[in-house]
Amino acid sequence: MSNFSDFFPAAGGGGGFTKRLKWTTARGLDDANYNNAASYTVNPATDLGLSDGDSLGFFMVSGGYFGEGSTSYMDGGMGGKIIQGTAIITTAATNLVLTPGIGGRLQRNNYSTTINTAPTESTISGGLTLTSGNGSNLAGARGEEGTYNFQLPNNGINGYGGGGGPGGAPNPPSAAVIGSTAHGFGFGTVGYNVNTGGVFEALGGDGAILLYY
Repeated sequence: MSNFSDFFPAAGGGGGFTKRLKWTTARGLDDANYNNAASYTVNPATDLGLSDGDSLGFFMVSGGYFGEGSTSYMDGGMGGKIIQGTAIITTAATNLVLTPGIGGRLQRNNYSTTINTAPTESTISGGLTLTSGNGSNLAGARGEEGTYNFQLPNNGINGYGGGGGPGGAPNPPSAAVIGSTAHGFGFGTVGYNVNTGGVFEALGGDGAILLYY
C-alpha cells in the first residue's frame, strides 16, 4: 500500500477509497476533472500515487443511445451501459489509457434517417483492460410510448446512464438537447415523431470513467 492512511482514513472516517477523479469527453460537463480530450493517459504511480498491488475502484458508463419512433409511438433511448468494481494494479508504473464513450447519434432530414451511429463504450487499456460493454444498461431503461403501454425511463445509477423519456414530439429538436445536455453522464435521448419533417438530431450523452483510490 502506497499510503496506509490514504486507504484507511483516521478513526471516524471509515475505511475505503478517499479520492475520486472523473474523465469524460471534450463535450462533457465541468463536474469532470478532465474534459478536454478524446482519451487520456494516466500513470497509476505518478498520477495517482499507487504502488504495485494497490486496489483501484472504477465506475464506467458508455455513451447513451438515441430514441426512436414511428407513426404511433416515440420511445426514448436507453442509457449508457455501466460497469463498476475494483481492480488490482499489478504494475503501478504501467500507463492506463482511458477513453470515454461517445453518445449515439441519429439525424433525420425530412422524414429520412441520414445518420444512425451507435454509441461507443468507455474503455481502459494498458495496465488494465476494462470496457463498459461488459456492463449493463438495465438501470437506464428507456421510456416507452407504445400502442398498448407507457413506461417512464429509469434513472440509471448514481445519476449516470439514465434512460431517455418517451416522446419528443411534436417538436423533434427537443430530442437533441436531452442527451447532449448530459454529456459526461451517458443519458439517452427522448423519442421522436416520424411524421414531423425538417432536420433534427437526437444525440445521446457522452460517457465517463471515474476512478477511486
